[in-house]
Amino acid sequence: MAKKNDNKIKLMKGERGFHYSALVIMIALMIFCVVPFFLMMSVSFSSEAALVKGYRFWPQEFSFAAYVFLWVKRATILRAYGLTILVTVCGTVGSLVITSMFAYPLSRKDFKPRNVFAFILFFTMLFNGGMTASYIIWTRLFHIKDTVAAYILPGALMSGMNVLLVRNYYNANIPYSIVEAARIDGASDWKIYANIMVPLSKPVMTTIGLFSALGYWNNWSSGLYYISNPKLYTIQVYLKKLMDSIQFLKTTDLASEAAKLAASKLPSESARMAIAIIALVPILCVYPFIQKELIKGLVVGGVKG
Repeated sequence: MAKKNDNKIKLMKGERGFHYSALVIMIALMIFCVVPFFLMMSVSFSSEAALVKGYRFWPQEFSFAAYVFLWVKRATILRAYGLTILVTVCGTVGSLVITSMFAYPLSRKDFKPRNVFAFILFFTMLFNGGMTASYIIWTRLFHIKDTVAAYILPGALMSGMNVLLVRNYYNANIPYSIVEAARIDGASDWKIYANIMVPLSKPVMTTIGLFSALGYWNNWSSGLYYISNPKLYTIQVYLKKLMDSIQFLKTTDLASEAAKLAASKLPSESARMAIAIIALVPILCVYPFIQKELIKGLVVGGVKG
């Protein structure tokens, strides 16, 4: 009896030690995540003269110059924000629909070619045609250049990894007996998908929805490749173009002395950090509301089906 109690005590001490170790590791990881964001905030509120001496975790010379500079361009920034929100919402909804519809037949045991389609899906995760081939196909065949579709269609509408996450969730959390019962009651595949699979997969749909939304919100490469009309710039593309313009005026030999003098007074480093903060705020506001479903979807969707 005493031996059993000793083993229990040792086990409890081991578990307590593990919890403390895990807590220390998580606190360290949290610090690594928070410190860069705090440094960005500090730099965005610093003057350019102070930043020449190096970055500080507290502004050496407090300045709102970066935010004043962006406020002057608020009309254009708000338009870019609106387009970014439109692209993110449309792209995320489309991604959720296509991903869940692709994953549903892959989870059905009575769908015989599912292994073939799973192989094709996995193959696309390993190989692709490259940027040149993609650009030629999207611009010459689908004519998406200088359209909103350029932000939504190329490469981001469906992810093979997301399809596998949803399929694994279907296999692990939705008993196949429910699908069989629905078929016996006369439900079609569309009804099973819409009335059973989708409502019961809220956690994993939230997870891949966040992944897709982050991808669309932070996407600037599509704008760089396919968009030349300034009115179609999203917030990421516009702010990158803005920083490139400032850098160009500061470094080029072709600019006039007056242009160089004006550019030298523009906030560069602080504006870059202010831009990053402006782009991060919406995602930071949304994340706390979906954190619970996100963690659940990641844990369960990652289980092998």
